[in-house]
Amino acid sequence: MQMSEPFAATVAAVAPVVWLVGAVEYHQVTKRAVEDMAAGAELMAQTVVDLQGATDAEVLDHRWTESQEQILRPPNRLLPLQFMWGLVTICLLYSMVVALDWLAVGDEEVKASGEAAFCYFTLCFSFVVVSVSPAIAGAKRMNGTLRQRAALIADIERLQDEARRRRGSLPPS
Repeated sequence: MQMSEPFAATVAAVAPVVWLVGAVEYHQVTKRAVEDMAAGAELMAQTVVDLQGATDAEVLDHRWTESQEQILRPPNRLLPLQFMWGLVTICLLYSMVVALDWLAVGDEEVKASGEAAFCYFTLCFSFVVVSVSPAIAGAKRMNGTLRQRAALIADIERLQDEARRRRGSLPPS
C-alpha cells in the first residue's frame, strides 16, 4: 500500500470526523462512570448520616441490599468501553497527523513506509467501532429492559397468586 496525495487528503478529511464521534463517545462513557461513582458516594454519605442517629443495635444490624451493593461497586463494566474509545481516538489522531504531515512534506521516498497501511486500517477499524458498538450497546439495553419487564411481570403475578391464596380463592401450591 502506498501513500498518495488523494489518499492522504481523504484520511486528513475523514479522520477528524470519526475522531470527533469517538471523542464524544469516550466523554459519554466517562460521564456515566463518574455519575455511577457519585451515586455510590451519595448513598454512602446518606447511610453514614442515617447510622449516626441510629441505636447501637441498628448500626450493628446494618446490611447493604443487593441493589445498594451494585451502586457501591466501581463501574468496571465501563472500563472496556473507555479503553476501546480511547484507543480509537488515539489511532485516529495519529492517522490524521501522519496524513497531514505527508501532505505538508510530500516526501516521495516514504510512499510505501507503512503509514498508508496504518491510516487505512485505523480508518476501517474506527468505522466498524463507530458503527457496531452503538448497535451492540442498544441491543444489550433492550435485552436488559425486556428481562427486567419479564421479572416484574412474574413478581406481580406471584403477588397476585399469593393474595388469591390468602383469600382462599386458590389452593396452596
